[in-house]
Amino acid sequence: MDELRMIKEAYGEPVPPAPRETAEVRARMFGAPRSARSGWRLRAGLGVVAVGAATAVAIAAVGSGGPSTGGGVAGGGPQGEVNLGKEAVLVAAENAAKQEIGKYWFSDDVGGQSYVVQADTGSYVMVGAHTESFRWTGAEPGSAAGGAWRMLPARPQTPDDLAAWKKAGSPTKIKAWSGDKWLTLNTAEKTAWDVEPSDPSGGGEWYGRMTTEELQNLPADPEKLTEKFLTDEAMRWRAVGLPSPEKLKELEEKRGPLPKREFDSFSKLGVVGGLIANSPVPPKVRAGLMRAATAVPGVEAIGEVVDPLGRRGVALASASRTIEITGETGTPPERQGTYKARKELVFDKETGEVLASQYVLTKAGGPYKDRRPGFVIDYTAIRDMGWTDTKPAPPAKLPF
Repeated sequence: MDELRMIKEAYGEPVPPAPRETAEVRARMFGAPRSARSGWRLRAGLGVVAVGAATAVAIAAVGSGGPSTGGGVAGGGPQGEVNLGKEAVLVAAENAAKQEIGKYWFSDDVGGQSYVVQADTGSYVMVGAHTESFRWTGAEPGSAAGGAWRMLPARPQTPDDLAAWKKAGSPTKIKAWSGDKWLTLNTAEKTAWDVEPSDPSGGGEWYGRMTTEELQNLPADPEKLTEKFLTDEAMRWRAVGLPSPEKLKELEEKRGPLPKREFDSFSKLGVVGGLIANSPVPPKVRAGLMRAATAVPGVEAIGEVVDPLGRRGVALASASRTIEITGETGTPPERQGTYKARKELVFDKETGEVLASQYVLTKAGGPYKDRRPGFVIDYTAIRDMGWTDTKPAPPAKLPF
């Protein structure tokens, strides 16, 4: 990744005008490690979004609170009434499972984008741009790295959406607006893995270009972790993909100073998720990061949440961002307007592992004017991750 593109990505628009529909960008919800992303082809701009299996059971994708209660045309459940509070998150931190280092680390994640479909029989939501991404990297430099991806079935988001989709005639090809173009969601797409060539020089490099040894030697103290990862200055040089403040100084001497930027709770929660989801941080460090996250201004514990794979966990949420959708990119008038959304990190309360990162509606408006707070706009869910002594291979079984 060249320096100018890193700067553009880090200091471009603070919030995307529309949720992303590629595996590459969805992985960045967690801050995927450079070594695991370097060989991946960008999938943006697909004329047809691959999806599949129209007969699949609907996803229980909900945000704050519990499963959708249904009713009306809303896709997600209301704001949660269950509030396990900060203590539940900290208990999950203490339960972080011990991990023995192996030869390879792997991560298998599923990402999806929610599309509001307007039909003559009523609106409903389909989860499309649906991708499973499998990444692996060796523990030592030169031990190789690689990955694979596959498109997954588009599917109704909730049982209510499933019923509305059936009422509309169970279409297999569905027209949906995405950012600046119309896409066709195809509910009968093949789901074969597209395996990328492995990089024999890869391995031993993690989030922020840390080595395996550096990762294992991170402090467990929340204040030290905050200073290392969550201050505006620390996030500034890491945001442009540089390994140290000194490298940022060298870059600025060469290119000129980068604009100063304050990083909000949305960004900082993403850093915590990136470290935990894409790096084999030791259990004590994971617990320290979760504790550090609970102390970030704007971050709150929101209690029990059901993730897009139907797993119950406890969650931290950022403050909401306000997003304005205009007609600048050709968005139809009926989809323009302003809404608010936040990032949620969902943790397994038994192991402390991160389950999912969700982009969740907090105030309806614009393209989501007929949705309720708690509606999941897009997500990345970790299906599996961990160490192994054999070279990892993607699973044959579909996640749904």
